Amino acid sequence: MRAVILKRISWGAFLLVMLASTADAQSRRRGSRTADPEPAPQQPAGAPVTNPATGNTVTPPAAPQQPAQGAQPLSLRQDGVGTPVDTPRKSLRIDGVSEKSPIRDRVPITYDHIREDDKFWEKQIWQVIDVREKMNLPFQYNVEDETGVNQLLINILLQAVKNKEVEAFSPIDDRFSTLMPYQEIMTRLSGEVRTVRSIDPETGEEKLVETRDEFNPETIKQYKIKEVWVFDQEASALKVRILGIAPMVSRVNDDGSVRGSLPLFWLYYPDLRPILARYDVYNQNNDASTMTWEDLFEMRFFTSYVVKEKNAFNRDINSYIKDGVMRLLEGQAIKDKIFNKEQDLWEY
Repeated sequence: MRAVILKRISWGAFLLVMLASTADAQSRRRGSRTADPEPAPQQPAGAPVTNPATGNTVTPPAAPQQPAQGAQPLSLRQDGVGTPVDTPRKSLRIDGVSEKSPIRDRVPITYDHIREDDKFWEKQIWQVIDVREKMNLPFQYNVEDETGVNQLLINILLQAVKNKEVEAFSPIDDRFSTLMPYQEIMTRLSGEVRTVRSIDPETGEEKLVETRDEFNPETIKQYKIKEVWVFDQEASALKVRILGIAPMVSRVNDDGSVRGSLPLFWLYYPDLRPILARYDVYNQNNDASTMTWEDLFEMRFFTSYVVKEKNAFNRDINSYIKDGVMRLLEGQAIKDKIFNKEQDLWEY
């Protein structure tokens, strides 16, 4: 009998505890309706989340950190790929035995004036600089200097056009007759802007984003230059003046073979000289001897082959000579003709 009474008392105490906890929970629920809702706990940045659209676990990209006030902005550039468009990354320590002076206000030497009446003989030719040649290795030096400036020539040219320091001309002709905007150049390099569907890995929402292919500057393997050789009767010297520079883009067949190379755009070299004089070029013989891109072109520290001379039919060498070796020999014959012309003008 006593055991039955104790059992009933324990069950009654248990029911009282349950009723008290239920009443307390209801009172808390009523208070939460009037108070402000607490914010949901946020997951740490970079933590895996479940995409509700696919049910797969994905890792969202980490949010970019904002630099502190007065600090240098973070660089988002990928080393060696793409055109430098963000803040250059400067060296925080001296990269050598002594600090180099970052002089960017160098001015090229003015050309000697040649009067129209003193031009005794003149010849226009077009040459191609292939960066894969051993002497043209500085054209492949895709490295930043201590100030964070990329020394690759194509990046320097594109940055000058983007900043409107020099005007680009359309490759429809080589007479610098039609201007070419920067956006059209990037369309030729990276293709048209495409709109694609993308799913946000955090929210799972489907949205439309605009994207385009990334330009790889290492795909530029050739540069075409237009120059004129003139014999100055007053100075009694044969002089050469570069008139224009054009990066060449290759056209590839379906099987991967190169169909041909075409100029991307033309830049008027006299307008480009002050810009090239501000950028150092890699000297493969001596790192202590600095040289600018303007010095490289003026001192002819490059190798090239002739692809055209001014003629009555206005045609390139490859239009009437199909064999590659014979085209090189024809271009060398044009160079020899210019050299012999200067020698034949002298009498002893």
